[in-house]
Amino acid sequence: MNLGRRNRVKAEGGMSSMTDLVFLMLIFFIIMSTMSEPGIPVELPSSDGGGQPPKPVLNVGVTSDNRYLLTDDVDKFYSYEEIEPIIISKMNGDLSDNDIIKISGDKDADYQYVFRLIALAKDNEWKPILVFE
Repeated sequence: MNLGRRNRVKAEGGMSSMTDLVFLMLIFFIIMSTMSEPGIPVELPSSDGGGQPPKPVLNVGVTSDNRYLLTDDVDKFYSYEEIEPIIISKMNGDLSDNDIIKISGDKDADYQYVFRLIALAKDNEWKPILVFE
């Protein structure tokens, strides 16, 4: 006696609808490419080779033990009270034509020490650049 099911459902998908979709997309892209406007003007930057040399920037860092250092003199560490007049004199003296100060902080430094430098830059209308490494 054969008691098995005779009408089994096939789980195969038909490919005819997929080919119809591909042909419709092909026709759409062919029509759109012929309707597009060729030669859209794009202004690209030019390189004359005569650009200005970069302006010197004052680099100030905050160490992991919350001390300040200047990258020109990496052997000497400062407190905020010691480094504030040094930064002001350098920015008003040697770097008077530039108003950018680059501030980098160690990942273990407290944020308040970095924010003090940012506040000093904002008070003197310098542009602080923060560097995260």
